[in-house]
Amino acid sequence: MSRRFVPLVGFVAPSGTGKTTLLRKLVPLLRERGLRVGYIKHSHHSLSLDHPGKDSHDLAEAGAEQVVLAAADGWGLMDYAPRRGEDGRTPLAELAARFDAERLDLVLVEGFRQERHPKIEVHRVATGKAPLYPNDPDIIAVATDSQLPADAAPVRLPIADTEAIADFIQAQLADGRFSGEDPRDELLRRCRETRHAATGPRAGWLSIRIGERCWMARIALAGDDPDVDAVGVHLVAAADDEAPADAPADVPDIASIEATIHRRIYSTQPLARAIIGARMPYTAAAGFQGRSFQPLDADGVALLGDVPALSLDPAKLAQEGPAAIAERLVDAPVCILAGQGAYAWGEDLTQALERAALLERSAQIYVLGRQSSA
Repeated sequence: MSRRFVPLVGFVAPSGTGKTTLLRKLVPLLRERGLRVGYIKHSHHSLSLDHPGKDSHDLAEAGAEQVVLAAADGWGLMDYAPRRGEDGRTPLAELAARFDAERLDLVLVEGFRQERHPKIEVHRVATGKAPLYPNDPDIIAVATDSQLPADAAPVRLPIADTEAIADFIQAQLADGRFSGEDPRDELLRRCRETRHAATGPRAGWLSIRIGERCWMARIALAGDDPDVDAVGVHLVAAADDEAPADAPADVPDIASIEATIHRRIYSTQPLARAIIGARMPYTAAAGFQGRSFQPLDADGVALLGDVPALSLDPAKLAQEGPAAIAERLVDAPVCILAGQGAYAWGEDLTQALERAALLERSAQIYVLGRQSSA
């Protein structure tokens, strides 16, 4: 499955604290655990990978904006005219996008302290410098040789225990906390892409889970363009009848119902990192009788199998829907809600959207096949 963004975590500290020393120990340890690791470092020095007198250097001096040097043991790309942000620097997201996302599991970032991404602070008492985490909410852990206050938000990691730091990184990576893109931005991007796609859902609700939070946005109808304010944040509650702890009080009823359904699915399906509640006409039609749907096309049979369906009184959706829908998604990637559409979960947004789109195509083949044979 293609990904545009590689999960990343940064390491921040004042110069001389030991960030690079720690990373030199972490990289081989993470590789031993099967993780493919990339590395980005912010340097205050000028770029000097090439050498005067070489053809590639001469062509860069002549005006080539990007140069690739290829050799038997590897290759390198030098960008002499990078896109820069308002501060004059190349944004971290721009640099991370240069990696081949299919070949990496995680990118470790050294520096880029001012950018927004998950970070681990390296702090040593001997430096005499104050910790950074009180003024940086993106610091999720502190690798240190001292104790943290009892009310400190970050997790404390013993700086001498590289295995413990690797354990923490692996656990956070598995839980989806090292997203390479702000979840709100990712949701809005995918909502807009879905609206303009030739196939797939054109309406509904899309969510992504990052740790214990569920970020949810509405898939925009034609003529409606959502912004960041349209993205709701909800806690993944263990008690599924609880109202979202940080949802605004004036959330429309349908949004509140959808948030409850999504949270219930996340609570019962541990592999789910993204969910779509899609309003799709052919899927709704295929499930009108509330019986399981069996695709006729080869892709649908292979990837979806027998699709569970349920029929609910719309007036009882808020009370009965969350538990009923989540129950059917424990052993299936999709389920149909008769007369409305379907719910699909995935290990990321791409997989959830692909499953929903495949279900709609399979339902279309089914419905048109029945019409032609009538």
